[in-house]
Amino acid sequence: MTKPTQRAAARAIAPTSPQRRNRLTPVALCVGLFGMPWLALAQTAPASGQKLDTVTVTGFRASLESSISTKRNADAIVEAISAEDIGKLPDVSIADAISRLPGLTAQRVAGRSSVISIRGMAPRFGVTLLNGREIVSTGDNRSVEYDQFPSELINAATVYKTPDASLSAQGLSGTINMKTLRPLDFAKTQAVVGARLERNSNGSLNPEISGTGNRLSASYVTQSADRIWGVAVGFAHLDSPNQEKHYKSWWWANTNDWGAPLPGVPTDAVALQGFELGAASSRQKRDGLMGVLEYKPGNGFHSTLDLYYSKFDQTEARRTVMSDMSTWSGASWSNAQTTNVNGDKIVTSGTVNNTTPVALTTYNKRQDDIRAVGWNNELKLADWKLAGDLSWSKAKRDEQNAEVQAGSKNRVSLGQANIVTGDGRSTFAPTFDFADPKNVYLTDPANWGRDGRSQFPKVVDEIKALKLSAGRMFESWMNSIEAGVDYSERDKSMNRTEVYYNLKNGRTPVLIPNNLLREPTDLSFAGSPIRMVNFDLPSVLNLYDVAPAAADQAPGRVWSVHEKVTAAFAKLGLEFDWGVPVHGSLGLRVVHAQQTSNGLLWNPKTNASDPTSGGTSYTDTLPSINLSADLTQNTILRFGLAKVLARPNMEDMRAGFSGINVSSTDRTWSASGGNAKLEPWRADAVDLSVEHYFSKRSYVAAAAFHKNIKNFVYSQSIPFDFTGFPNPTTYTPISNIGLLSTKANGHGGMVAGTELSASLDAGMISPAVDGIGVTLSYSNTRSSLHEDNNLNNPLDGLSGVATNFVVYYERDGISARIGSRHRSAFVTTVRGTFGENVPSMISAETILDAQLGYAFESGAFKGLSLTLQVNNLRDRPYRTRVGISTGAKDPNSTLPERYTSYGRQFLLGGTYKF
Repeated sequence: MTKPTQRAAARAIAPTSPQRRNRLTPVALCVGLFGMPWLALAQTAPASGQKLDTVTVTGFRASLESSISTKRNADAIVEAISAEDIGKLPDVSIADAISRLPGLTAQRVAGRSSVISIRGMAPRFGVTLLNGREIVSTGDNRSVEYDQFPSELINAATVYKTPDASLSAQGLSGTINMKTLRPLDFAKTQAVVGARLERNSNGSLNPEISGTGNRLSASYVTQSADRIWGVAVGFAHLDSPNQEKHYKSWWWANTNDWGAPLPGVPTDAVALQGFELGAASSRQKRDGLMGVLEYKPGNGFHSTLDLYYSKFDQTEARRTVMSDMSTWSGASWSNAQTTNVNGDKIVTSGTVNNTTPVALTTYNKRQDDIRAVGWNNELKLADWKLAGDLSWSKAKRDEQNAEVQAGSKNRVSLGQANIVTGDGRSTFAPTFDFADPKNVYLTDPANWGRDGRSQFPKVVDEIKALKLSAGRMFESWMNSIEAGVDYSERDKSMNRTEVYYNLKNGRTPVLIPNNLLREPTDLSFAGSPIRMVNFDLPSVLNLYDVAPAAADQAPGRVWSVHEKVTAAFAKLGLEFDWGVPVHGSLGLRVVHAQQTSNGLLWNPKTNASDPTSGGTSYTDTLPSINLSADLTQNTILRFGLAKVLARPNMEDMRAGFSGINVSSTDRTWSASGGNAKLEPWRADAVDLSVEHYFSKRSYVAAAAFHKNIKNFVYSQSIPFDFTGFPNPTTYTPISNIGLLSTKANGHGGMVAGTELSASLDAGMISPAVDGIGVTLSYSNTRSSLHEDNNLNNPLDGLSGVATNFVVYYERDGISARIGSRHRSAFVTTVRGTFGENVPSMISAETILDAQLGYAFESGAFKGLSLTLQVNNLRDRPYRTRVGISTGAKDPNSTLPERYTSYGRQFLLGGTYKF
């Protein structure tokens, strides 16, 4: 039997024997149909016996070859990306690069690809590793924000769609392992420096932040002369602007159904209940540092020390004009005109009167800090390899979201309103000038009960982990064994405090001091003739008194979760013959988790928070099998079967309670809050894939998967022991067992889908078109699950259809690529205005990117590469839709909500390798 390394080396692209083709006609037919056009053209390729020149490819084609090799030689079903060179992934960000893989999609946050969904499932169902170790997150939960990791410092990433028992942590939807380079993998000392200028096509929408930025990077790899040790260091600096043109329709309803008609609106019509129009400018400054020390003295010992550091500062200035248009605000319509939309009568034009619009100035600062250290040691003793891995990572987030209100001291007419029901922005023509410093006051125009506020989210996330394992190879059908234990501790805490700003002298409205005024912000890009007063928010705060606020919301905002996870694992390598060569692995993980949470409960008797805690423990047995059958030398059939899990959102695991009450009717306890006893999502997963490889850069593949979710997590009312809880009423409860409204484990459902992917290199047709190629993928995912078990709410993050394609040319130093990423509409959880998690129905989007480059391959400039990139080439907006709150004939009807344009991103620069 061949060993895995020998098997990988033996997988050269070669014609299949006639006997093998005859015996495997059904499979060959399926693969042939998928690749027929290219296979037909390939008949003109040189005969197999003809001697060809050896060509070494670089750049994107080298990255493609490496990625396809990783996919082909894996026992599990995987996808992979590889750097084109040191510090040069194929895309401007690691998230953009990963999202081009089959079955993966990125969600834009503030215009940037930030979080990744695997196989149509929300980021919370996956796990992200850095060099094989679970990494911390600066977000509210477990999901990693990929813009924290510079693409210049990541050398490769592998996406495991089926489990590998030896991985230290795994997700239900899949696992992404980002990897930094290894210096002893390089033949010689190398250094790369890079610089790029960046510009946003929206320009500068606010004076604090320009529309230009830059990116700088440097990497150095060296080895000792005897190749006993190697060192790699890398640095990446990002100074990137984001300019956002924002419009939002607040909500839609026929409030007459609630007995509160909106004056001037037909009683059978649905009307827009409010809007906001704004311009936001933000700047992301990130410094990333990577270091690797590798030691391999040649006596069977191999030691690698990984260091990673990222400091990410974000600043945002946002200026927004917004207005409540509901009957409760006192607003009214005149000359209201309606249009029939999907059977509903919608008010689409008229004059909106008697409103109290707010000119809201927002200033946000966020500082993220991630540190990670990993030390891996391997020792070969006779036939055994012993391994130990010690790691630590810690993330900190310190944020402030501040806002102050301004506006007129009198009610305002919004003038003629033209309301859109499809794509686009509704327009208004207010009679009030929001840019006039003589009439715009710092005040509370809409009677919110405050003149401003700030929120201060702080997150700390820390993981400490140890992994010990032993393994060896065999000359048998069981060709290897690996067994070991993983232990990790994770501590995550959230503290989101809030203060109100109230103007001094009893909240007396004041004009903005002249010395703080700047050029007004122009909001007319949306078609409304609106300009807004502009001033520096931090400089006006001395006009306000500060008061603590929202103390009763502390149970949902202040919490900590501690996890201890111990896992024993074993993995058997398999290689045998069932008429065709079969190889793979049989794995088992037994995972025991202990979780505790500390939080607060709101005591309505004392109007203060009291400490509370809770927790639980559980054990999961997770078997897995991955089998790959070499149907021909170039065709592989893969099968995976496993039990998988995803740990719940950490904020849902919090110990924290509010709304404590004893009913006056049935004398039972009730409350709402977190669930410290919450257990993971669990599923049985089956995968099937067939892959055919034409050359190092050409393949076609088809895959199908089905995940039977055993216990989904959704909002429920569950029995809960209220012993020791304060009773805010005079009623004596009949029992200490009451109902808690919380997230809990319940019945499940399924997530299933199909995936098609291909990489086709025109060079296999004829040398005349060598350098031209295309990569493409299509995935279709469906689910019977619904968020909160509500049939009107689809599974969070589920895009039914996702497609990707890249057309490239790379030859004689010239390179060009154009790529498209599409995902269908989906509902997901996003951060609201002040950090709260809210659902949003995001419309389908297709993002087009392009790149041109030239690499000097000889002469004085050899090693220099120049690149021009344009991301979001067509300036596609970020669009969301929202349901009609009341009055819709079809309960599934939706109308526009957000319409945000982030502009095109231009990058011009180069790298120099020496």
